[in-house]
Amino acid sequence: MSPSIISQCLAALGFPTEGGLSGLCVRTSFDRFDLLQSPDVWGRDPADGSGSRMSAGKPELPPGSRSLLQALEEVVAGAVQLVDIATLEPFASGEFAAAIRRGLGRAAGRSRNLTVRILYGRHPFTSQSDADFEAFVLDLASGLAAGSGAAIQACRMETSNHPHMPSWNHAKIVAVDGRDAIVGGHNLWHADYLGFAPVHDLSARVDGLAAKEAHNFLDRLWDWVAREAVTPSGAGRLTLIRWAEGRIVPASPLVRPSLPEPPPGRTAALVVGRLGTGVLADPRLANIGAAIPVVAFRQATSSIRMSQMDFGFHWDGQNYWSSELVAALADVLTATDRSVEISLVLSEPGAKTAAGGPYSFGTTLDDIITEMRRVVGGRRLTGRMRLAPLRFSPTGDRWVRQGLDLKIINHAKLWMVDDRVFHIGSDNLYPHNLQEFGYVVESEDVAREVLSAYWEPLWRYSSRVAVSV
Repeated sequence: MSPSIISQCLAALGFPTEGGLSGLCVRTSFDRFDLLQSPDVWGRDPADGSGSRMSAGKPELPPGSRSLLQALEEVVAGAVQLVDIATLEPFASGEFAAAIRRGLGRAAGRSRNLTVRILYGRHPFTSQSDADFEAFVLDLASGLAAGSGAAIQACRMETSNHPHMPSWNHAKIVAVDGRDAIVGGHNLWHADYLGFAPVHDLSARVDGLAAKEAHNFLDRLWDWVAREAVTPSGAGRLTLIRWAEGRIVPASPLVRPSLPEPPPGRTAALVVGRLGTGVLADPRLANIGAAIPVVAFRQATSSIRMSQMDFGFHWDGQNYWSSELVAALADVLTATDRSVEISLVLSEPGAKTAAGGPYSFGTTLDDIITEMRRVVGGRRLTGRMRLAPLRFSPTGDRWVRQGLDLKIINHAKLWMVDDRVFHIGSDNLYPHNLQEFGYVVESEDVAREVLSAYWEPLWRYSSRVAVSV
């Protein structure tokens, strides 16, 4: 039996087998794992316009999009004590906001003491204001009955505004009562995900200890909010508001209700979190999650599969790379004791939504090939690395509708080693300094589900335009 990659990761980071940091790097487990991919239109011609079909004269959402919205409402509606929602600005919109609103109404109808925490990563590229934030919270709460007893605390936050170390929340979490959670890459933006030329993305619904660790991660961010609200450091900024009984009222730090400890699940996983700058004083501990893929990739004996938005970060005419990650891949490609197949599927370079939102920093496949060859140097390749922009059909390389011709967007953050260990969450493989959360799952059975439902069609269609390092 192959040694546990999770155990090797913990050992390489200096943690005992059962040690770690709650919410950041610690063993966890679950029983339920539902892969949520959208739009899930494998094999469909992108020239149909949006991936949607018409039903009774109205657009019908693709199957993955419908499943995602249903799961979102179900998770929120199942809450009795606590709903945690964390994501990136702009605020949830359209059918996403409607699903949350319906879920909150159902939950509050059963609970007299429902606490809701909403945390948004605030960044300098947003055009939304504090007034927009208040309107968003009032809209979400509009389905709550008078006298429901529900309380909503909401925060826009940026933990560091340093020009070289900006930091804000990028994790995407919807978790309830320490027992049910959706974690992954999906932003809750209707136009980008449910409209023309939808973004391709991945999340997962998990239960038990893994779900509670999502709350534990968010506790660390809310602890920062509480400290900053009392004694502003000036290193970041926040807007903190509270809804109660139909009104926005002055906010003070909200105590999270105590949650029961779920029993261990059957499937092993590792929590992978990052806190960027400003939350923990020790940057190594704060961002220990960044080391996990490096360690995991070095353990590969047969394959590494990656589905990402970008692999490099292109800014002001220069490419930036996660140097340790590139070095690990180069070492695996030239290892004399094995032959590893590395496959990477990316967002089309320069891809944007119909509204102009960018989903590529501009690093090209040729840029990645040049960097990989530079780091490999004169060493002989014993493995192979292939790169491809995302494709989802046998023919057709663009979304086409009424004169619009759009590149295909990939926003997934999946990586998999030896078809038995994989990551799902919000963390990208390009260099950054944001707050992130996800899981590394070690299970051949669950990995097989992900391969069948997602990777195999992804690579089947994308590999037709692949290039090699």
